[in-house]
Amino acid sequence: MRRAELVESLMYFQQYLGKEKIKKQLNATGCMGEKKFENFEETYQEVKASLLESKQSDSKLVTCETLAFGVEKGLITETELDEVLFRVLEDSLMNAYLFKIDSHSIALNDTDAVLAVLQSWGVSQDKKILSNISKDAKGLDFVACSYRVYETDGSIESLRILLLDRELVTLGGKNRDQVLVTYPTLIEFDFLNGLGHIRVKDVDNLETDKEEVGQMSKRIKRTLDHIHSFTPNVNLKEIRGFNKTLYLLEEDILGKKRAAAEERLKDFNESIDRFVLEIESNLGVGSEGMFDTREYISYAVLSKIASTMQQNEQGEIVGIKFRNLRETDTKEYASVHISDRGFKCISTDDVYWFNLPILKTHEKVEELKLTREFSSGGYRVVRLEMALDTANVRMLQRNDHPDKDYHRQPTDEDYLEMIQYLNSFMRPKE
Repeated sequence: MRRAELVESLMYFQQYLGKEKIKKQLNATGCMGEKKFENFEETYQEVKASLLESKQSDSKLVTCETLAFGVEKGLITETELDEVLFRVLEDSLMNAYLFKIDSHSIALNDTDAVLAVLQSWGVSQDKKILSNISKDAKGLDFVACSYRVYETDGSIESLRILLLDRELVTLGGKNRDQVLVTYPTLIEFDFLNGLGHIRVKDVDNLETDKEEVGQMSKRIKRTLDHIHSFTPNVNLKEIRGFNKTLYLLEEDILGKKRAAAEERLKDFNESIDRFVLEIESNLGVGSEGMFDTREYISYAVLSKIASTMQQNEQGEIVGIKFRNLRETDTKEYASVHISDRGFKCISTDDVYWFNLPILKTHEKVEELKLTREFSSGGYRVVRLEMALDTANVRMLQRNDHPDKDYHRQPTDEDYLEMIQYLNSFMRPKE
């Protein structure tokens, strides 16, 4: 591919191609070693200086020009560049919809046949990404252009496939020029955990009148339809009990924290009893409600106790949403939504304590927002949600946490670690 063509193809991925992301993956793939692209930063500055002054401030363009220059000079091959791009996308597509693998007809112990399976699914055997893009292509189908096979002891554990929309789409947004880009989707058949993953990026800034492209629900359905057309087949099913899984996770994180706060509440029993007596003697018992006077005051004190506990004692849930059904077996409900903009645990909010009986009665959570430490170092903000009738896991790539340590970009390794943690709460029959 000529240099100008390569730059054009790379620019279709411009929303993912930050310079530091590229440097990280060049290093990870060994492309910054001796006699390779070891002087990427120096080359970047030289290429930048060679461009028209009006283009020098476009870091995405300079990055793409630098990579194309590297291919032209033999510092990196197109095959290596495709691998770098695949890794960048793995670290970028952090909005995942999870499904159960309901059934499949793949012989997992026959690793020699996996290439034939991929070929029957239309997956490019040479793992070409950049050469699979055409600005003139039309249609709503996908191009399966690269893949990963994970196996252990001769058994397939997972298949990961990169899909690109065949047709380019216009990317717009506030204070941004309109540009043509490709829309990538990572699908993964995680046979080890029995999960199917569809990993995408938000569609909010896509400017299209095609709902199958610009509307997330229609896009996910289109992707599922594509998967269900595969032979050999892999059938995916929504995880409809994910709201119960989120409740189990909430209880695991905050159950012990609540118990610690309730233990400290005992120190205030006499004071609370006196206060209750004074209130009821002056104001009366009051109308019958969800709480009696003592419970109401106790919950207020519990929230105060929780707010004085050390941060690591408070738990890591900074947002929650759950429902209070008005009547059993109806779709009528009131929604309880607690979100701490200061990223403090919801256990420090009296609204959480006052609504705890509702949560424990229904044992379902629609959404959780976590701040969690990962083994790769640092913290990430994660949102878990029941969406499109299944599990939705979003590793937030931007947040307004006051601690800069929470601003680190999540990686594919972080995502997989989150899935393993979450999977431990999945109920086998959901």
